[in-house]
Parts: sequence; C-alpha cells; structure tokens
Amino acid sequence: MKLKSFRIENYKSIIDSGEQHCYLSNNDNITVLAGQNESGKSSILQALRDFEFNEVSEESFYDSEIPIKVTCKYEIEKEYDIESKLLKNEKLDLTEFTSIFKELKEIIFIKSFLVNEKSSSIYFDDVFYSKIFNAFYSSKINSETTISESEKESYKKLVDDYIDSIILELFDWLPRMVFFDDFCDLLPNSILLADLKNKNTKAKGYQAVKNIEIILDKDFTKFENLKIEKHRIEEKKYQESFTADFNEKWKQRISDGSGATIHILYDSSLKTMNFFIETKKDELLPPERRSQGLKWFLSFYLQLKAYGDQKNLVILFDEPGLYLHSRAQEDMMKVFEELSKNNQIIYSTHSPYLINSNKLNRIRLVLNIKKEGTVIEKITTNKIQNQKEALKPIIDAMGLNIAHNFSPIAKRNIIVEGISDFYYFTAMKNFFDNKGQYSFLPAMGAQQAHLLMELCIGWGLEWLIIFDDKDSKKELIKIKKAFFNNEEEELNKKVLTLNNFEGIEDMFSLEDFKKVKNEVTNPTKIKLNELVTSYGGKELFARLFLEKVNTNKINKDTLSKETQANFQNVFSFIKDKFK
Repeated sequence: MKLKSFRIENYKSIIDSGEQHCYLSNNDNITVLAGQNESGKSSILQALRDFEFNEVSEESFYDSEIPIKVTCKYEIEKEYDIESKLLKNEKLDLTEFTSIFKELKEIIFIKSFLVNEKSSSIYFDDVFYSKIFNAFYSSKINSETTISESEKESYKKLVDDYIDSIILELFDWLPRMVFFDDFCDLLPNSILLADLKNKNTKAKGYQAVKNIEIILDKDFTKFENLKIEKHRIEEKKYQESFTADFNEKWKQRISDGSGATIHILYDSSLKTMNFFIETKKDELLPPERRSQGLKWFLSFYLQLKAYGDQKNLVILFDEPGLYLHSRAQEDMMKVFEELSKNNQIIYSTHSPYLINSNKLNRIRLVLNIKKEGTVIEKITTNKIQNQKEALKPIIDAMGLNIAHNFSPIAKRNIIVEGISDFYYFTAMKNFFDNKGQYSFLPAMGAQQAHLLMELCIGWGLEWLIIFDDKDSKKELIKIKKAFFNNEEEELNKKVLTLNNFEGIEDMFSLEDFKKVKNEVTNPTKIKLNELVTSYGGKELFARLFLEKVNTNKINKDTLSKETQANFQNVFSFIKDKFK
C-alpha cells in the first residue's frame, strides 16, 4: 500500500489541515512542504511521525479539550493481496465482508489522541466502518426474525471486536514512516552510557547512537562490565562490519571519493561511547570536525540501516541539510531521487536548492494564517496575499536555474494562468514539442500574469502568455494598453487566448478525462472545467494527468483527435513565436 493523503486536526499550530491539498505526489514519490520558518512545516511531519509511533506529547495539543486526530488514506496497489490479511472467524459469515475488500481501492485509518492518554485509539473512518459493519450486521438481523435485543447486542459486540482485530492486522501491513531530523539525529562525538541506560532522548545524538546499536545488534550499556581486552575486540568488529557497508553504498557521496572508516571506542574513565571518522590514514577526527555533508550522509545512513534497508517506507525529512552548502544539498537531492524509486519521500524546506522548478507538482505550500492556523495549499493559492515570502524558495529556485544553466530553456518562458495549466501544458509538451527549450511558469490567476511578464522583461528573458477565454478579457485590455500601446497585432504576437475554452480542461474530451479517473461522468453536460471540481478539484485532477503521462499510462495516441488538434494549435503558436 502507498500513502495517498493525510489530514491533521488539533496538532500544535494545525487546527485542521483538511485533505484537499494534502495529497502526496503520486508517481515520482517525492512531496515537498515549502514555506517560511514557523509556518508549521515541522508540525505536519511530526504529526505523521506520531501517527507511526502511536504517542503524542501534552504540548502537541492545539486545544487540550478536544482530541488530536491524524487521518491517513492509503492506496491499495494491484499486487497487494488484502484478502489474505483478513482474519478467519467461525462465528461470522465473511462472504459479503470479503467481497467488499476484494473491490477496495483505498483504505482510511484514523488515530485519535486524548490529552490524558498515553497511546491512541485507531479506527476506520465512519463511512467505511458503517459499510463493513452493515455487511455483517444487516444480513444477520434481516435473516433472523426472532432475534432478541440481547442477542443483537452480543452480535454487535462480536462484529465490533472482529473489525477491531482487522484494523490492527491491516495497520501492521502499512508502509512504515521513518522520521529524520537534522537537529537530533546527527552522530555526536560521544554519549554517556548513563544517557543510554536512562533512555534520555534529549541527549545530543541519542537516536543516531541507538541506530548504531540496532545495526550492530549490541547494547553499549553493557560495555562497562567487559574487560579491557574484550573492549578492543568488540571495537575492531564494529569498525570492520560497520565501515564496509557504509562505504559500499555511500562512498560516492564523500567528497574525496576514497570512503571513510567509522571507529566506535569506549572510554572507561568517562563511561562514554566515542565516535570517530577516518578519511585519511591514522587521522581519526570526531564527527563535529567533519563536513556537514559527511555527517548528514552518515547519520541518514544509520537511520535507514536501522530499518533494515526496507523498501516501501514513507521517509520524513524535517529541513534536511539545513546547514549544508549548495553542492551538498544538490547531492542530497540525488539521494532523494534514488530513494524515491522504492519509497515515498516527504520533506520540508525553504531552500531553493532542494526545489526542482521543473517538478512544481511536488510542492505543497505551508502557510500559517491567523484565524486558520497552519494550512497546506497549492502554490497558486489566493491565501498568500500577506505571506508572499513563502513563495521565495520557489521563485529563487526558478532564478537559480536561470543563473546556473545559461541555456535557452531558461531564457524562454510560457506564462500560464495557474498551476493546473502548468501541469497540463507540461504533460502535453511531451507529446507535441518534447525538444522545445522553454519553461511554463504558473501565475496566480490571469490578473497576476503581468507580474511574471514584467519579471521576464526585467531579466531580459523571452516570454509568451497563454490565457483561457474566461476572466482574461480585462487583463488583456490592461496589458495591451500598458505594454503594446493598444496595438492588437503586436499583442497577438505575444499572447494567445484559448478562444471558446473557458478553462484548459475544456480542450479535452470527456473520454480523455476518463483515463485519469475512470469514474468520471457528465450526465448534465456541463463544461469540463466545472466538472473536475467534483473529482478532487482542478489542481489535483491536473496533477494526476501529468503523473499518468510521466509514467506512460496516458500517451498521445490514446488521446482523442479533438484534444490532439486543440493542443497542436497551441504548440504551433509557441514554436512559431520562438523560432
């Protein structure tokens, strides 16, 4: 199963995140939480961590009078045999119940925490619970006319208990969430055995050291009971086994490329475990004297290795590589790309070096709004009016690409109205102009497009604008007057209006949209740009379209002739103007 979306309620600065924009990037498996400091990015990741570990602190409650709720929706992949996970029960007829699970495409788990309880209660959402409860209960009650009230209550309890057991059984099969926090997980120079004995999680590097214990299958607290000669034997074993595996997988990430030797030494006088990294022969240096990049990669290796190099993890990074220089952050991005082949990655950042401006579908904008608390939005949200700094890392990332590449792809830009247009045109470029050297830039509505246009003019970049037919007429008049001296012919050289298409969705046929979601129907024959709001919203639907194109689930030949012709006209305009 894969994590599809989440919802967080009453957690720290989060009143209710909602679910609308809390969908994970699907096929490339990387989701980025971008925003300013103190916006609540860390709180989102911590809530997911607490969902995994089944505990919250008293300080985590936004309102101590109501429960914290973390809801996770999982997509059931085709190869996942959920029926085999169902427990047998001789007292219940599982026929109808099993048929429900056979058709199941997604499943929702909710964990609820109360301020005075150490652990959570876990349950299905109300709609799904009612469905499976009725699969048992209704058939039983309807088939036995003489059943008494006490028998009904007994049967009800039997069903409830069985459902509870199923929840726990299925929950154990969910992908594990791994939380990595630079502030607490970096390998320290040393740690007191007393801190390990007392499970002092606030001790510097505590989690990194516990990860080493897991990897080596050792308990460092027992070192003080060993004789000195035994210390040296154990230390030698640690060095050999630990170092060999680290270098095999991470040698390419270390600046000089020659690998590193990890030493774990016990100090009997101070009763500490001490850690050293050797990259030059006989030069043992404590971690704090090594580069931030090497420390980060080593500590993250420990975290992953402690989980047994599992696949199908949801790996959570809170401000990864916060103090790394730009080249090390770029290396980190490569690690994320590698990991995402078999795992889902969610990370928070306000660094432009950790944002790929060619994959804006990955980005969720995190804002802290006075009356709403922390909210998660798409990058073209109108809630950003007074928090435009939140967009800075994204804008900087676009600027950095321009500054670094010095290529036509960075010099030529197509400004579109919003993020949905960005997703669709990025997808269709694969079919109609995959070698075209230009980028699509999403504005926050037609009325904001001129800002990106002025930015391109100021930077000396080439640009074009594509507008829908709806709500763009006033903006066209303003641009024509301010920049083209009211010359219609000159305006038409730079701006294309999609005549008769109120939204970009109207350029498609209904059959094409069925390829995104098979359940799409349009009995009342409304415009497609209105129809998609009933299927997750415009942004989500467009993102799903792009992801299906990127994974070859939708290709040009499967699109209707009508759709192909509509987009061919647009790309002919672009190629003509960018000769």
